[in-house]
Amino acid sequence: MSRFTSILGLVVLAVALSACSGASAVPATGNPAPSGSPSGDVVAVSARDIAFVQTAIQATAGSPFTVAFQNQDSAPHNVAIVDASGDTVFKGDIVTGKTVDYAVPALAAGTYTFLCEVHPSMKGTLTVR
Repeated sequence: MSRFTSILGLVVLAVALSACSGASAVPATGNPAPSGSPSGDVVAVSARDIAFVQTAIQATAGSPFTVAFQNQDSAPHNVAIVDASGDTVFKGDIVTGKTVDYAVPALAAGTYTFLCEVHPSMKGTLTVR
């Protein structure tokens, strides 16, 4: 009985320590979940057959947002956002055949172009309102 009580006590202690460890979960993409997105905007963008599936997307002005990017190709792709003057305001990592979440900083209202830096002919329009 004493051995059983000791083992049970160790199991309870291990569970309690694990619950209090403060470790945070990491999504299956391997990238930490973006934080600081008060608007909660999540914009889906997919690449397939060397083209963006979504060619027009929207986000809320003045609030950070997440681009949930899914590269369905075996070719490398990313999402970069450029403003009307051609300046890059965001550039995501280039990935091959996987899903990543890009944390995009708050943008001013306006129309932006999003593109793949590896394949510049892959373009779409981001409207920020």
